Amino acid sequence: MYVGADFGAVTTLDPADPNFGAKLLTGVATIYAGIVASDFPRRADAMAQQIVARGPELVALQEVILIRRQSPGDAIVGGTIPATHVELDYLAILLDALECRGGHYAVVSQVQDIDVEVPLVTGPLAFDDLRFTDGDVILMRTDLPPGHLRTTNPQAGNFMARIPLPIGVDVLRGWCSVDVRVRGRRFRFINTHLEGNLPPPFPDIQGIQAAELLAGPANTTLPVILGGDFNSDANGNYGPAVYSLLTSLGGFTDAWSVARPTDPGLTWGHDEFLANPSLAFIFRLDLVLFRAGGFDATDAEVVNPMIGSSPPLWFSDHAGVFVTLAIR
Repeated sequence: MYVGADFGAVTTLDPADPNFGAKLLTGVATIYAGIVASDFPRRADAMAQQIVARGPELVALQEVILIRRQSPGDAIVGGTIPATHVELDYLAILLDALECRGGHYAVVSQVQDIDVEVPLVTGPLAFDDLRFTDGDVILMRTDLPPGHLRTTNPQAGNFMARIPLPIGVDVLRGWCSVDVRVRGRRFRFINTHLEGNLPPPFPDIQGIQAAELLAGPANTTLPVILGGDFNSDANGNYGPAVYSLLTSLGGFTDAWSVARPTDPGLTWGHDEFLANPSLAFIFRLDLVLFRAGGFDATDAEVVNPMIGSSPPLWFSDHAGVFVTLAIR
């Protein structure tokens, strides 16, 4: 769904830098300005339009952000009172947009990932706190015939492999899942967002998270559908080890490769401001994989509509991926 800004201005700071505090305040202000400018309510309406037009029974969402504010804040002086006033709730905004467009969806599983609170300058010696909470969510259609689609056993977890940030918290990533019954057939639907492919000296956190995924929710006798942002290019140009791990040792089949074997299916590459004048994708990071269960990938589509042209605005830095799986 994309928060609307690049957090690198904060996550790469060095606490030993004598200007750490000033850089943190500048970075937070820049991030928040980017989020506001990215106009998520408008982007959410474009997402809802694409979802309703295709009517998927299950939807896997990543980077589902909740932003809360405390005014005045206390983080600047080391306070620990959590911000509670909701500033932007990306999930609620999307669900409202879906309903306005005639879509009927409900949350059936979700996981909370990183939850961090930082100071925001609001004036001379005046500060609020901004609290950013990330998560991943599975939605299910609720307007299908009775008994057509049922879900049970919602589960969620955070990976043990994670990146520590200089501001004293870890970058949590996670997964959520639900067991699904469709016309008498059962399978597990898993949604995840893996860490990016980090350069040395960082360890292979992304690969460890993928291994945790295989040993955890994907370790089941049920057939599995696994969707998400894997931060691993299926075409081998960025972090290819995870894609290879999932499709070899993990035993998963890539739905896109079955349905569109000659199409590169690129899904990522817009700049942080979503202001590319044309599509600029370079990697296929967003995947729907399946294992066992007699599934057959009959169709797949990448969508990322431009929702404004002056200036340009895309609905996310990633494309949406729609896949049709038939059950034999």
